[in-house]
Amino acid sequence: MKRILLLSFILIILIFTYSCKTNGGDTTTKPSMFCLVNSINWRSPEPKAVLSENSIKIYGTSANGQTIILNVGSDKVGEYSTNELTGTYAEFIPNTSSSSSKYSTSDNENAYGNIKVSSINEEAKTMSGSFSFKAYRNTDNSFKTISEGVFSNIPYQFYSLSDSTVFQNIFVYNDGERQWNAKDITAQKNDTALIIFADCDRNEAWQSITIWMPPTISAGVHYITEEGPVYAKFQKGFYTFNAKNGSITIVENNSTTKKIRGSFFFNYINENQENIAISDGQFEVKFTENN
Repeated sequence: MKRILLLSFILIILIFTYSCKTNGGDTTTKPSMFCLVNSINWRSPEPKAVLSENSIKIYGTSANGQTIILNVGSDKVGEYSTNELTGTYAEFIPNTSSSSSKYSTSDNENAYGNIKVSSINEEAKTMSGSFSFKAYRNTDNSFKTISEGVFSNIPYQFYSLSDSTVFQNIFVYNDGERQWNAKDITAQKNDTALIIFADCDRNEAWQSITIWMPPTISAGVHYITEEGPVYAKFQKGFYTFNAKNGSITIVENNSTTKKIRGSFFFNYINENQENIAISDGQFEVKFTENN
């Protein structure tokens, strides 16, 4: 009888312990980014961010390929109004599959926005905040209103814009499954283009990224589109996919040291017509000149 009571007591303790764990759930907070686009729900499953000494870039793409980009001309917690002079702006790209023109707060005096960075967790490397903006598209003179925007616990990567003393021959990116470090990296510059080719270790995967850009591309943010002037391709196995949209941030394009470095992200449509994001891209390479 005592043994039965003891076993019953142990069983109750185990059930109670399991119940507490189940009710408590996973304490790890997942990143999220959501808002209303013209009063319609929008959500990005895997938002990302890049932090430098003087700027913050937050971006996310929804399941149907709609992308929102938030750029703050500061690396501090605070509330910022969109202003082209300070480098704070917001953009909405309707759909990667249709190569639609972007809506931006920088293209019209009636466009405006507000981005609030409420926290930057340097230990966890995440940031949180809120946003809202009204963006304009000059191709058809239309507006998009983005409201009730929230980004929470978004992972960020820090990229130094000031430290150019140490050269790293790197090309890294995330394909949604893992981070890849290219094994073979080449960059060539001619009269019409600067081309970076990054190939992964063939023992791990048969995949590569190629980026084309103007040879005199300046420091700053430039858009990756199918129309150019900045293009990108992602090769995986027997398939090659054109980048539908994205951006590349050039930190340095030095014709003396022949060094170019920056960060990038873009979206593509795979063989199953799924929208896939290449994110957290960073590169620092030296190029050869072919005149």
